[in-house]
Amino acid sequence: MKIIAEVIELDIAYKDVLFDIIVNNINLGIAIVDKDGFFIYYNNVMGEIEGLDEQEVLGKHIFEAYPSFDKKNSTLYHCLNIGIPIYNDLQNYINGKGRKIFSIVTNIPIKIGDKIVGAIEIAKDVDKDEKTYKSVDNWLNKPKMKKVNNDKIRTNYYNFDDFVTCDKNIIKLIEKVKKMARYESNVLIYGETGTGKEIFAQSIHNISSRRDKPFIAQNCAAIPENLLESILFGTEKGSFTGATDKEGLFEQADGGTLLLDELNSLPIYLQAKLLRVLQEKYIRRVGGTAEKRINVRVIATVNEEPSKLIELGKLRQDLFFRLNTLYIYIPPLRDRKKDIFLLVEQYVNRYSSVFNIKSAELSKDVLDFFENYEWSGNVRELINVIEYILMTIDDDGKIKLNHLPYYLLERERITKDFKEKYINDSYHDMLDDFERKIILEELIKCRWNVTKAAEMLNIKRQTLQNKIKKLKIDETNYTEFA
Repeated sequence: MKIIAEVIELDIAYKDVLFDIIVNNINLGIAIVDKDGFFIYYNNVMGEIEGLDEQEVLGKHIFEAYPSFDKKNSTLYHCLNIGIPIYNDLQNYINGKGRKIFSIVTNIPIKIGDKIVGAIEIAKDVDKDEKTYKSVDNWLNKPKMKKVNNDKIRTNYYNFDDFVTCDKNIIKLIEKVKKMARYESNVLIYGETGTGKEIFAQSIHNISSRRDKPFIAQNCAAIPENLLESILFGTEKGSFTGATDKEGLFEQADGGTLLLDELNSLPIYLQAKLLRVLQEKYIRRVGGTAEKRINVRVIATVNEEPSKLIELGKLRQDLFFRLNTLYIYIPPLRDRKKDIFLLVEQYVNRYSSVFNIKSAELSKDVLDFFENYEWSGNVRELINVIEYILMTIDDDGKIKLNHLPYYLLERERITKDFKEKYINDSYHDMLDDFERKIILEELIKCRWNVTKAAEMLNIKRQTLQNKIKKLKIDETNYTEFA
């Protein structure tokens, strides 16, 4: 009987490992809730789709993890209660961090006999697929244009008036760029994600002599590396299986502007080919022998400091020098405090109209929070937060701290707790408590396996043992930091 029990235990353990390997290596997000709607499983892909960490979801109820859902609009909750599968539902929702998510979701109830014991959610990332689709589609099809003055063509672009700012330095920068944009020099724009790099890029095109010619944008990180060269430079029929004579983006943008977004995602060997094109003004299609002269202004963007990218080998120095004739740096929102309030006012008014809210007013606590928050997602994050708030506020239109997305509320709570806890603590007490928290979190992750935890912390096992003893860490601390 003992042997049989051990075989069964091994079989179950094997299946658990196999299950984890499968669900964490397929291109589908998988989450499981129990019969009460609390998450008991959440794979890595689901975390990537939704921008959440496993620890932020596990153990939480559906409506706690996803504040924009309730009993009326949650398909997972509906599936759990009625016991009927829901297939391929296109969903647009706000996650616990205030980020807008697009995905195709299937919900399947888990039944034992006639009893519903849980439900599985399977999600496919629409946003990722859409980026790939748009990039390839942009290559395969000419951009849609509309006629202007009969024989001229153009599309709708941003202009500098669309960049909302009251920052004196940025206003001066815009005036400087307006003067330089009329010339034919290539452009390099550096700014963190969400700062408005594409607004600048389109505005430069719109003010230049190329404004009636194509403006084509390509995110270098959005498509597979093996397609990039073909998409940029085009293909000749027969160059590979299924290849046809096809223009690349340089040919499509001829006479106009090509925006290469996230240039540092372009492989180094392609950066070398791009440099050659910028120097010689000729391109050669993949599989072709003939060279074709092109007249394209290139605007490139990066979201990291160029000098750091060069040092890390992610950006060729000679390509940087070729592009930075007109170099633009857009500061992050945290360095433009006055812009925060200007943007809040503008987007509160805009979305109040969209959501049919007569008047929306932010409390002083919310305004103070906005001013002190780091806004790592910059303007894009601020807009998403405003949209989220106006979807959830009460009829009186008063915006309070409790209306903020969950991830911001957590930050506010942690900051408050930290201040209250450490206001009278000594420097060494603070360090000990910080170290205790890090060690305990790693021990919990490793299920109290000291050897494994030491490996994860990159310290010797004996060192970790000494620290555990010194800091008085034991399993009873689990609930404090879980």
